Amino acid sequence: MQVVRGKRLVEFEAAALEALVAQHDRVLIDVGTGDARTAYRIAKSAPERLVIGVDPAWRRMEKVSNRAMSKPAKGGLGNLLLINSAVENTPPPLHGLADEVLVQMPWGRLLHGVVTGETEVCAGLRTIAAAGASLDVTVGTSIWRPPVPRDIQGLPELTREYVDERLSQRFAEHGWRVEDAGVVDDVVRSSWSSRLGSSKDERVFGIRAVAVSPVGGAASGDL
Repeated sequence: MQVVRGKRLVEFEAAALEALVAQHDRVLIDVGTGDARTAYRIAKSAPERLVIGVDPAWRRMEKVSNRAMSKPAKGGLGNLLLINSAVENTPPPLHGLADEVLVQMPWGRLLHGVVTGETEVCAGLRTIAAAGASLDVTVGTSIWRPPVPRDIQGLPELTREYVDERLSQRFAEHGWRVEDAGVVDDVVRSSWSSRLGSSKDERVFGIRAVAVSPVGGAASGDL
C-alpha cells in the first residue's frame, strides 16, 4: 500500500503495519481525511491510538505528513499513518483493522455514498472495520440551504426521519447497524464552510453505527 511521506508516496509493507498496530491499543481510520489536520489532532491527543488517514487526493496530506515526520519537539508523531486510497478499494492490510471509523464532513463521491447508502461506499467502510467497530459520520447541514451547490442538488437531506425510513436499511444491508442519528448540538467552523463561501458556524448532522454482519451475509471484516 502507498503511504504519504512528505511529497512522495512510498510502499508500506503489511508486516510494518502489523508491527505498528501491535504498539497501540486501538486503531482509528479517518476516511476521506482530506488535509489530515483532524487525523493529526486526534493522533496527538490520543497517543495510545494508531490513527490512519485515508484519502485518494494524497497531495493534500503533504503538509501534515511533513509535520508528523518531524522530531517530537516539532510536532512529530509516531502514531499517524496517511494512506493514498479511496474507500471503495482500500488495500487488504486495512481490511478488518479499524476499531473506530470516522467520516467527517465528506465531499464528492464519499458524501453521496454515505447520504444515499451507496453500495461501494458503505461496503468499503465495512470492509476496513472489525466486528463491533463504531462508525461516526458527520455532514454539514448548510449544503441544503440556498444556494444549493450544483453537485448536491437532488441529494436527499439528512433528517432523522430519512435515516429511520430509508438509510438505516441501506446501512444494514452492508453490515452497519445505525444506533443514533440527529443534529449535533455543537457547531464547528471548518474548511467545509470555506468551501461553500460561508463565514457562519457549521451545524452538523451525525450518524453513529456499529459494525455487524450485513443482512443476508457476512462482511469481510468478520471473516
